Amino acid sequence: MRISTYGDMEKKKMLLLPPMFTDETFFIPCLEYLRQRYFLIIPTYSGHYPHSTYRSMAEEEETLEHFFTSNQIGYLDWVAGFSLGGNIAFHYFCHHQNQIGQVLIDSAPVFRFPRFIWKHFYRKYAGCLRRVRENPAHASAELDACFHGMGASQQAVAPLITPDSLWHLMESCYRMDTPSLPPAAQAKVTFVYGSKDIARLCMPRLRKYKNSQTILLPGFEHCEFFRTKPFDYLRQFIE
Repeated sequence: MRISTYGDMEKKKMLLLPPMFTDETFFIPCLEYLRQRYFLIIPTYSGHYPHSTYRSMAEEEETLEHFFTSNQIGYLDWVAGFSLGGNIAFHYFCHHQNQIGQVLIDSAPVFRFPRFIWKHFYRKYAGCLRRVRENPAHASAELDACFHGMGASQQAVAPLITPDSLWHLMESCYRMDTPSLPPAAQAKVTFVYGSKDIARLCMPRLRKYKNSQTILLPGFEHCEFFRTKPFDYLRQFIE
């Protein structure tokens, strides 16, 4: 994992976790706006830049924890994660409930499928990535077909994903647990899904968190509200 920071470290702290096959540039549309209000911490996951391999959420979180310790950051006012980043954000929050103020989980695939199911997704996505590498001019369209309109955000990073990284990414996406949380911790969490996003099908798994807030956005696809209307999104969910 590589970690970039923006803004004044004396301000409130915000950790932003991008979707799979993207990097910190996912947040460029609102970067300058947010850095005026927060000290931003934005990772690019292992496997998403040259000469690196994604292994697990736990390994990525260890890198984050080392960064926080090294920089004497003991509290995060906001953690916001999108898609895979939502899974990582939620997993991290479940282990650091008292060190985080608010959590926003957008389009996270909080599924726990048997191995044969995520092997199916592995084969599907491996084929997509192969076609992207073979025909870069059509990368965005190929990725759109597999990832629900995410192609424009993913096309620069997707060709870097190796089969080894992809295998472990599938495990992080489709083998997510939903551990018990006390009511006070649940109240810190907001889950957001688009009504046209296939990831919304995991929402029944989240009903156990009765004190959390779950929002279904009519007509939106995977991460689409943030991608298309970032400032409206921030006004609704962050500010």
